[in-house]
Amino acid sequence: MKIKKHSTKNEYALTESGIWVRNFTKRTVPYLDINRLIKVEEFSLLLENEVENRRGKYVDVGTENIYLPNILIVSNGYNFQEKIKNLPKLKNIAIIGVNKVLQHWPIDKNTMHYYVVNNPYEECLNYLPKKPKYYPTCIASIRTNPNFLQEYHGNICFYMPTLEQVYSGLEYGQSYKIDDYRNPICAAIGLSFKFGVKKIALLCCDSAFTEERPGAEKLENGLWTYPQQLISERIIDSNLFWLKQAKIDVAYHSDGPKLKNATYIKEDEIIAFFEREDDD
Repeated sequence: MKIKKHSTKNEYALTESGIWVRNFTKRTVPYLDINRLIKVEEFSLLLENEVENRRGKYVDVGTENIYLPNILIVSNGYNFQEKIKNLPKLKNIAIIGVNKVLQHWPIDKNTMHYYVVNNPYEECLNYLPKKPKYYPTCIASIRTNPNFLQEYHGNICFYMPTLEQVYSGLEYGQSYKIDDYRNPICAAIGLSFKFGVKKIALLCCDSAFTEERPGAEKLENGLWTYPQQLISERIIDSNLFWLKQAKIDVAYHSDGPKLKNATYIKEDEIIAFFEREDDD
């Protein structure tokens, strides 16, 4: 993996798709995203979202005293509904949900500790829970669609994304910023590090599907995904690379592309992964 050292003493890993992923585990460097993932035509929308969300007077997550050494990040990837039904009762493992997990979460089995969101568009409303309506504490990017947050009937904290060179947004004196690459899984990974994670696993954090669709690419396991999703998977994998460099134990279970920087575990090995003693 190509690594670049910046004049700010930041380090960046280059993905196969040409995205620089910052080493967010370094604590004494400025928060700086050197990519240009935000388009000029989006500036006004993001700024409007930030201003509107500030009116909500949500708490800065960095001011909360959160310590979670064991974290399972759950998305609504391939076969998600079956896998969470079979997920054993977890003890001493915090669950962070992303994307559409709230719509099918079995509230009688495992508590979801946090839900992370950062979609600035109206489509974010599609993430709201249906029945049963379940609202764990939400950790939202300050740029999240305001209508979603106004419709969210649970506690809400916000985080500020790491600044881009072309768009920095408004400064509010946050305790820290999060490298999210406009992806809630990346945001959840960054937040997990801030929460003191020692072991982290990803469940159903993929966008795979069974049938061939126009523009889709076939995976090694026979499933399909879109090229844009492969770009996201590589960014996620590079975030996990930096976690591994920080001596954090990383695993995953999904039916999407293979991750290079996490150990694949079977569905019934999740608890064993968290209970396993460190080799050192």
